[in-house]
Amino acid sequence: MTEASLGCVLSPYLRPVVEDGRLALDHAVAGTVHRLSPLQESIVRMLWDPSAMSGLDALVAREGTDAVADALAGLLGDGVLFPDLEQCEAWIDSKLVQGCPSVPFVDQIELTNTCPMRCQFCPRGVAGRMKRPTGFMDLELYKKLLGQLNPTQSRYRPLELHHLGESLLHPQVVAFVQEASARGIPSEMSVNPSLLTPSLARGLIQGGLQRLVLSLDGMDDETLVGLRGPAARYSLAERNIDALLEQVARAPKPPTVVIQMLDLQRNRRQQPAFLARWAATGLPTVHAYVKDLDGPDPDSAQASGRPTRYLCTYPWRSVVVLWDGRVVPCCRDADGDCVIGDLHQQSLEQLWHDKPVRSLRAALASRTFPQGHPCLHCGWRRDQFAAAMQERHPDHAAPNPLRW
Repeated sequence: MTEASLGCVLSPYLRPVVEDGRLALDHAVAGTVHRLSPLQESIVRMLWDPSAMSGLDALVAREGTDAVADALAGLLGDGVLFPDLEQCEAWIDSKLVQGCPSVPFVDQIELTNTCPMRCQFCPRGVAGRMKRPTGFMDLELYKKLLGQLNPTQSRYRPLELHHLGESLLHPQVVAFVQEASARGIPSEMSVNPSLLTPSLARGLIQGGLQRLVLSLDGMDDETLVGLRGPAARYSLAERNIDALLEQVARAPKPPTVVIQMLDLQRNRRQQPAFLARWAATGLPTVHAYVKDLDGPDPDSAQASGRPTRYLCTYPWRSVVVLWDGRVVPCCRDADGDCVIGDLHQQSLEQLWHDKPVRSLRAALASRTFPQGHPCLHCGWRRDQFAAAMQERHPDHAAPNPLRW
């Protein structure tokens, strides 16, 4: 039995993940995570790897024709399998249009793009790479933005109050969290724990921050400073995290705290110690994990063996707001090269229907971009994502507690 004899093909737009110990398929366009039955998992694994197709006959003999037919029907109905790739592409097109809201969701709000870190895997940390001016978002502009959000923003995802800078440096950072909480909008933040003083942590928790991600890429000063620069000291970060966890343990509504270590050549030998120290705190809302790097390792220049990639649906779904009120389509436009609006001149709804957004969607559909455009070589772009399907083989699937 072959893939052709099944009369269907596997969508190249799926991202395998592990949920509760089982394989699931993250379908960005449909906005769902499809959990597979054991039989469906066997079928998906075979279709993902053409060399395994010879095992389908044995699978049918073991499970029965009717059971396999039922499993295939379920996969066809959920956008996992299609009669052919042409129908898959048409389904993706229709889902993008159907799922496009009248007001975009907001993924990230950049409180500031200033940062004392010197992370070589971040465009902000490499000297001279970011050309746009640095500054701090005006709190009144932020309040205005909160009043323009999609009414279902809270169900979509929490507001990420960070982008390419260290949000803890904003002198009004706690007020930003409080303003969102006062409107019933959950918020989260990703920070460097060496800057998270106990008083700042207390303010964020009391302000209603829902999730706090702590970047901790080394277990000693030498490793952490080597990766993130002199402002990142493990001795200080450890004290701050311990103080934070004491507050989390006492909080009536504690935030989720995620302590993450990027998988890098320089810290690989420290990963067992990292998990031993931070993954067993005994606090139900505190988690620790090692995160795969999206991009080359700054020491080896080698790409991650398990790069974190997502299918881009941003121009049909959401935006990122820079500190100065300009709006870009996604978090990967580090330098504001593809500005699609300005909140000083337009509302969130107005810019979503204006020419720059329509032109971007058309360029993505035709796969034509001018030289230097941030989408030109992006691995999350639809055709690039599909071409890298084997890099996302189910054997490489991993849990993703952040679900970003």
